Amino acid sequence: MRRVVRVLSAAVASVSLVLSAPAVAGARGGSGGDDTGDGYEVGIEVTFTGDGAPGGGGTYTVPIPPVCWWVTLNTSMLDGTSVDATDPQAVMEWYEEAYPNINGSFTFAREMFPDRSVFENAIAREAAGEDVTWYRIEAGSSGDPGAMASCSPEVKELGGPYGDVPVIYYPWAAGDPPEPAIDPETLAIEARDVMVIDEPEVDRNPKLSDGLDGATFVNVDTWFWVVDPEMVGGSGGTRTIRADIVGTDVWAEVTATTDGLSIASPNGSRQCDPERALRVWEPDAADADGCTVAFTRASVAYPGGYPVTAATEWTATWEGQEQDGTTVGGDLDPLRREATVNVPVAEVQTIVKRTR
Repeated sequence: MRRVVRVLSAAVASVSLVLSAPAVAGARGGSGGDDTGDGYEVGIEVTFTGDGAPGGGGTYTVPIPPVCWWVTLNTSMLDGTSVDATDPQAVMEWYEEAYPNINGSFTFAREMFPDRSVFENAIAREAAGEDVTWYRIEAGSSGDPGAMASCSPEVKELGGPYGDVPVIYYPWAAGDPPEPAIDPETLAIEARDVMVIDEPEVDRNPKLSDGLDGATFVNVDTWFWVVDPEMVGGSGGTRTIRADIVGTDVWAEVTATTDGLSIASPNGSRQCDPERALRVWEPDAADADGCTVAFTRASVAYPGGYPVTAATEWTATWEGQEQDGTTVGGDLDPLRREATVNVPVAEVQTIVKRTR
């Protein structure tokens, strides 16, 4: 998104009072907006692709906190008379009254209005039979101009202490303002949260039957391996998911990378890279090539066997594109997947025959 040089937040708050700024209202796009209590969210249509996409890929409506969005103008004249946002002439009269009252240290806020010609053009469009409504940009409770710039049709360069100021009032076809602006990093976080990485299900050898409850033996290398290569991202140890916002150029792609499978128990642990975690035991396989753990004691103190946790840790990075084509990216919080199974460990009973 476009970044805007700092504008004094206190000044913006004061100007909002002068202009009778509206409260948070519904936004266009997806399933509409919702004040969740922790912030404002809108339903955005997102297409997910990649080997980590839910359902193998598809388009979903995802609730995402926007950077900014458009709401119907809700303001009044100085005498308290409400201004009809669907009447361009009434909005023009409000503008002519409000504009000269923005002065002193807040004069810069005049630049939040579009040029007078935009007001005149809205009146002409309405007279020609077009339904026109005036809208205002919202960007959370702070009204940060930097965030508002991502939705603005024009950002005016003032320089000095005020930097750049976005135009936040504009007439659009009734019911059809621009879509909310979404930060690609926020989109990447959503993609990371829905990324499909299964818990590591493992098989092992030895796993004895005949009343031994799938036991292995003390001081015998026990092989572990994942039953599905994708649980460790295949031999390369990666999973990816890409999220594209439908109808825009905004996208984010998340790559999760694991260093393999960890096996942890009260009596023996091991870290194995993805390639080793995929190796299935075979009769002629060398123990040194497998993801093996040698338990040094029987599991008599653990009914059912040692609790063995198989886990994968995934680092996550992302790259993406903002609406204006700017490429961005960075790191995200890591992911962890784990599952626990019980592994009985028995003593090897050796029968010694005496000979004479």
